[in-house]
Amino acid sequence: MKKIVFLTLVTFIAVCTYGQDIDQKNVPAVIVNAFQLKYANANDVDWELREGNYQVEFELNKKDHRVLLDHKGKILKHRQELWESEIPLALIETVRSKCKYFDLDNAVVNEEGGKAVYYISFEVNNRDCKFWMDERGRLLLYRQELRENDIPAGIQTAIKNKYASFDFDDGELSEEAGKVMYNIDGEVNDKDHSFWFDGKGKLVKHHQDLRDSEIPLPVITAISSLYAGFEIRDADRIEEGGIIIYDMELRTSKERINVKFDPTGKVVEIS
Repeated sequence: MKKIVFLTLVTFIAVCTYGQDIDQKNVPAVIVNAFQLKYANANDVDWELREGNYQVEFELNKKDHRVLLDHKGKILKHRQELWESEIPLALIETVRSKCKYFDLDNAVVNEEGGKAVYYISFEVNNRDCKFWMDERGRLLLYRQELRENDIPAGIQTAIKNKYASFDFDDGELSEEAGKVMYNIDGEVNDKDHSFWFDGKGKLVKHHQDLRDSEIPLPVITAISSLYAGFEIRDADRIEEGGIIIYDMELRTSKERINVKFDPTGKVVEIS
């Protein structure tokens, strides 16, 4: 089953495209000079070419850095690790509003377009906690790992009432723009299911894995007509806001596409 994440915040903790490793001698001089002027004492320098830009990873003052520069040597993005003492107090206060006691595991600041996003992560009671905040400590996104006994009783009851054989795998609480969401993953009769509930316990979305025999005939007919030669590699049923969509992964030996159908077999999206 294809994993879906409810996340509208675009973070730049990592550059999301793959790059090509290159030697510094093959990096244009204007870019190397701009980098060395800014980070003269950098160690362990590694370069990558990424869609026409140049990414460099290095160590400075025993902290990891990552910088993305354009073809003129202008810095587009900068990511660096932080010591706990470097985290602004406003951010610490925001973290403590959720977790009074914590032992910091990781902290980084990501700068792009004149704006900074701070990422802080740690474990509390063997549960991962992750924070994304702006420089003033305003919470952009919070994610917390959940055990089965952490899930509100009303949500557990709603799932069990519909799927008595539901086996819990993992869960997560997220908070973004003041909205709380619970994501619960598990299995029903050896098929993957994912549920999203809002902070009031209302089901927002349900995503379930399908066997080929469970795919509606109109969808099968549409695939045979529109995508002859493709085979079904994965099938999922997605229900959100009363709307049902069938998300199909189709493949040949040379091509892979995802096509979404409505229950009548009409194509609603191709990717």
